[in-house]
Amino acid sequence: MCENTNTSQGSVDWFARVTAILSLLVALAAVLVPYCQGEADKGEHLTVVAKPEGTGGVIRLSDDESKSRAVQMPWIVMLSNSGRTKLSVVSYRIEQLIQGTGIRLFPGLDGGTSDRENKPVSFPLTLDAGESVSFRLYVGFIPNDEIAKTLKSMFAAGGPLDSHKTLLAFAEKGLTIYGGKASMQKFEGGGYVITIDPSSQRQAPVYNLIFRTGRNQEFSIVISD
Repeated sequence: MCENTNTSQGSVDWFARVTAILSLLVALAAVLVPYCQGEADKGEHLTVVAKPEGTGGVIRLSDDESKSRAVQMPWIVMLSNSGRTKLSVVSYRIEQLIQGTGIRLFPGLDGGTSDRENKPVSFPLTLDAGESVSFRLYVGFIPNDEIAKTLKSMFAAGGPLDSHKTLLAFAEKGLTIYGGKASMQKFEGGGYVITIDPSSQRQAPVYNLIFRTGRNQEFSIVISD
């Protein structure tokens, strides 16, 4: 009879201890979860989206080939503050990624930023929570001799090179602007289909676009046309 009483008392003590531990964990969670959420809300969150600019975008050719042979392509970049705190984007950099782990830098790689009216966009850019900003960013590549010669000829004949029209003109010649192989099929009404040879896709340059904030956080996106 005495032994059964001790066993029952032990079960009660064990249950009480477990209940106390669970209550302590719940209390800690009630404190830690809001704290962690608050700390997360203080963090910076920048979403970066980039796409090549089509019609209306102008391809730039180098004025002085002794300094740079780069051809600069226009991209439209959108930065969105997806966090809950104001942030400031203070600078950016562009790296061309090469096969393996290499990085290529050269004069003309970074062609600068502007708005849709071609007015310079300067940094820092301050974004409130939920705010977005978009701008044009010129990114350069080094063309082969055939592409460079064709671009110069097109510029001499018609002036500034519209991005979309220029890419179509190259496709009609069976080329991409990066020197790959392409084919173009036209249809009545102005429709068309452009097919890029799979092996030619590797010729399109790949870039790492990196933005740094005032708190020294970096947000990046890998882009390729």
